Amino acid sequence: MRLSRHHIRLSAAAALSASALALAGAPAASAASCGSASAQPGEVSKAAMASSTICLLNAERTERGLRPLKVNRRLSRAATAHADDMVRRDYFSHETLIGTSFVTRIRRTGYLSGPRAWIVGENLAWGSGDRSSPASIVRAWMHSPGHRANILQRRFREIGLGLVMGAPKQPFNPAVTYATEFGARS
Repeated sequence: MRLSRHHIRLSAAAALSASALALAGAPAASAASCGSASAQPGEVSKAAMASSTICLLNAERTERGLRPLKVNRRLSRAATAHADDMVRRDYFSHETLIGTSFVTRIRRTGYLSGPRAWIVGENLAWGSGDRSSPASIVRAWMHSPGHRANILQRRFREIGLGLVMGAPKQPFNPAVTYATEFGARS
């Protein structure tokens, strides 16, 4: 699913496995409680923006009685590599230009090695100007049914976030591209 509005571009996907694959208002936390939630590119570090994004996502979950997601290094590596690839090669999709799916990208990090059952999902977005802040991106995701479903999926336990300065479609600057990988393994 994709939608485009006011220089925010979103995309969400989810996958599930137990031997076989199946395609399956404002953020609750205030800018004050999530640090740099209102920051735009160049105002704070990328790490501060990432931390605020995860804080806002977890606030949405905990407000609804769901446990917060823990950051996973492998999911973050998959997310960052994909966001970087989209910005460098000017595309916006869950599949790379050669057709590699988000499940395959996550698998290549080793995240899916070992468990018999797993579930993964991915949210993508990019925003420019005042629509590039963590608060704007999370607000847009929460107003999109597919993205909201990934954020509020009870079974997800871990998250990886990749933020890359720039947009997958030029000449939008300043801009930020977000890739969020969700997962759980058993």
